[in-house]
Amino acid sequence: MREQTAIQQGNIVLYKDRIEVRLERDTVWLTQEQMASLFGTQRPAMTKHLSNIFSSNELDKRSVCSILEHTARDGKVYKTRFYNLDAIISVGYRVNSAKATRFRIWATNVLKKHLVDGYTINDKRLKTDQIKYRELQKAVALVGNVFQIEELSVETRGIARVIAEYARALDVLDDFDHERLRVPPGSRKEKYRLTYERAREIIESLKRKFGGSALMGQERDQGFKSSIGTVYQTFGKKELYSTVQEKAAHLLYFVTKNHSFVDGNKRIAAAVFICFLEENGLLTRKDGSKRIDDTALVALTLMIAASRPPEKDSMIKVILNLLV
Repeated sequence: MREQTAIQQGNIVLYKDRIEVRLERDTVWLTQEQMASLFGTQRPAMTKHLSNIFSSNELDKRSVCSILEHTARDGKVYKTRFYNLDAIISVGYRVNSAKATRFRIWATNVLKKHLVDGYTINDKRLKTDQIKYRELQKAVALVGNVFQIEELSVETRGIARVIAEYARALDVLDDFDHERLRVPPGSRKEKYRLTYERAREIIESLKRKFGGSALMGQERDQGFKSSIGTVYQTFGKKELYSTVQEKAAHLLYFVTKNHSFVDGNKRIAAAVFICFLEENGLLTRKDGSKRIDDTALVALTLMIAASRPPEKDSMIKVILNLLV
């Protein structure tokens, strides 16, 4: 049988292993024991990872956990705690095992396919009528102002805020598609200068907080140190990347693309990038909102990892425009 990972007719088929799943409320449900089997590890590891996920507010336990009836091996029916697909995926990205690695590869490929296909389909649909596309952008911008009205419910204002954020994303994607992205002005005032030693501290902190394999953060060569040095490279006594934003964008790009670590390249790149922005006072805007939220950071890192070398300048421009 060809090795595969899939969810089919109430079963998860994971590289020749088959696990029965619950399909209810438009999602998949597994017990901790089933998740342990899925990822090739022990149940205590599931308990630990789920505890960390809930304590860090990555997921709301009430939303992803449910008590359901489960028929045990002895034929008796018990009330058992099940976890939905959101929890399964979150655990899958934390477990250190060969099966979990294959699961992550599969999940990432599915995510990338949906992102690319979804953008392509909607982009073609909108670009068939540029007038309607521009009208949509104007309408979205107007709706975005709704969240400022005090009388509206929290839910309505929340939806309007999300829509307003998408208006900006549509502009960036449209400009990217038509090669109109420009490098926005940045700040030349540096509050913080990253060193290799400080970067290693960030990696160790990342390992302590989220765990990982023994290979996590293990350097293959001098590539990581080189990536940091390149950010501060000079030419004719002038810095090649003159603004803090340019340094941040290139830091994320170089660390992601150089594959300097045996394991954890993308996680380390994102963590160092976020810490760099934070130390330079660029992680949040004046109103306290994040310049790049969690979802955007994941998407950016995946885009960079999947990009081709000739697309480097375009990737950098996307990052810079999202840092505005």
